[in-house]
Amino acid sequence: MKTSVPLYHRLKSDLIRDIQSNKWEIGEKIPSESELAVEHGVSRITVRQAIGDLVSMGYLIRHQGKGTYVAKQNRSVAVSRLQGFAEELRVAGKQVALAVKDVQAVACSERVSKRLDIPDTTEVIRISRIASVEGSPIFRETSFLVPPTPNAVDELGEDSEAHHSIYGFFERYGVRIAYGSQEIYAERANYGDRDELMVGFDEPILVICRLTFDHTGTPVEFSEVRYPSSRYQYRVNLTRSGEYLGAYVL
Repeated sequence: MKTSVPLYHRLKSDLIRDIQSNKWEIGEKIPSESELAVEHGVSRITVRQAIGDLVSMGYLIRHQGKGTYVAKQNRSVAVSRLQGFAEELRVAGKQVALAVKDVQAVACSERVSKRLDIPDTTEVIRISRIASVEGSPIFRETSFLVPPTPNAVDELGEDSEAHHSIYGFFERYGVRIAYGSQEIYAERANYGDRDELMVGFDEPILVICRLTFDHTGTPVEFSEVRYPSSRYQYRVNLTRSGEYLGAYVL
């Protein structure tokens, strides 16, 4: 478990706040690495790492030999309120039943450690759940949580209410969930999908991989959620001023 917040995560959080509060306008050049290092009392290496993350996240853009600028909104990214996957369905008016298959502490894999930015020997909480709507499985989820307390895995295993809201579980321990990023893609069903979602191997599966961050910009959860494409779709409503990403169940 992390015992402190890395400096570059704190700096990244501060810079995100500055960008969102319009300290710098879109297209405006931000201060140099050396200027930011002095302003925030950190090293240039820390500044470089934080800026690199913000470039990857789409907040900033680098122009070789000119500097770093506040980026325009990426039109390929739709923004909506961050909700848990089950919460999203409940908001849409669905009666969701959650079945928890497994809760345990595990050493995270290389894939998970890279997503959560922690060593691959770090112990995380793995929780596997299946959600059903009207008796039909709608998604299966595997989440990896950075423990908010040393005894979190035992408390999560004993508290059935916590299974219904992972974000609520974090917030109970003072972890302020701030934002997330996710990738959506399709692939063919695997053995787990066949057994738990009751689909055939030839059925397309909608996969959503989500990384959730706290208010300091530190990753706290990585989830993979798998939906049968015949039972779930994303609907995107577009306007001239922006986008809204919503979900509905077929």
